[in-house]
Amino acid sequence: MYDKIYDLNNLIIAHKKVTKSNKNKLSSLRYFYFLENNLLKLESLLSEENYKVKPYKHFIVTDPKRRQVSAPAFEDRIVQHSLVSVIEPIFDKTFIDDDYACRNNKGTHYALKRAKKFLQSARTFYGKEKDIFILKGDIKKFFGSISWDILLEIVFKKIKDKRTYNLIEKIITNHSMYGEDNNPKLCQQGLFEEKKEEPPVSTQNRTGLPIGNLTSQLFANVYMNELDQYIKHKLKEKWYGRYMDDFFIISGDKEHLEQIKVEINNFLKNRLKLNLHPKKSFIQNVKYGVCFVGYRIFYDHILINGSTLRRFQKKYARKLKMFRKNKISEEDLHRCEQSFCGHMKHANAYWLREKMFNN
Repeated sequence: MYDKIYDLNNLIIAHKKVTKSNKNKLSSLRYFYFLENNLLKLESLLSEENYKVKPYKHFIVTDPKRRQVSAPAFEDRIVQHSLVSVIEPIFDKTFIDDDYACRNNKGTHYALKRAKKFLQSARTFYGKEKDIFILKGDIKKFFGSISWDILLEIVFKKIKDKRTYNLIEKIITNHSMYGEDNNPKLCQQGLFEEKKEEPPVSTQNRTGLPIGNLTSQLFANVYMNELDQYIKHKLKEKWYGRYMDDFFIISGDKEHLEQIKVEINNFLKNRLKLNLHPKKSFIQNVKYGVCFVGYRIFYDHILINGSTLRRFQKKYARKLKMFRKNKISEEDLHRCEQSFCGHMKHANAYWLREKMFNN
């Protein structure tokens, strides 16, 4: 298994994946200038188990919401792509069909179709006159709360190759980042005290996965698969779906949902050291629609979620203002339009699209 990770052909493919969306970035151009030597050196480091994770570059993004992103070094991204290509198929076999995030042939639009299908199935089962309810669940500070020790325990159940496991452990547990003086520092609370924010990972508590790592997406699914298995096989919930840390359960029995909400929260605390978000986890009647993956889903139609629409309107207004001041090209503005049109085409939003873009 480990031989495949540092195989030169696999590293070349991983490099192509990394450069696919950022060919003209300085880090990419520098690496490409001595590509053969760099990949041969990386192959040697991995084969001799001397590879070390470099410091992360930390920055804040505010769209769609405020997040702390820790971006890995260019070479580390190559290693992560190579690693994921080898281990992902092993874990993917264990995932349920209704785990939608960061998986081949899944994603938001598949999640949308499944959620609507579950609503229609529940209505057929209970009848049109019966009230149907949904439990919406969200994990509080999900990525920052993931326990390294629990995650490594889960990983070890499937990855028995010692060298591969050691590489995974190295990526999960080695964290430093560039400070304001451009020197690597441990990712600890002190770096964030001035901004009154918690760090993306805590080396002291051994918690947190950096948003920015490709491996974080896979390991988040590996971690939450424990919850998926509990809900599907222990609680035996039929209409359940999850997109990263956002999940739903549909039932015609409101008291049943209230009971299993407590059971799920207990499971999260005891098994995974996670907690349901007190404000974003709730039970409501599905007649108000199911807010999931950027849409509000009903039995017979789909609308754009209000927060998603407002976010795009603000973003598009900024782009339009920049275009009128000749700060961006017409192509950039059109690309912004197309991104949201791609989202709207899966909803009943023809007149909304006409009003926004053809007016």
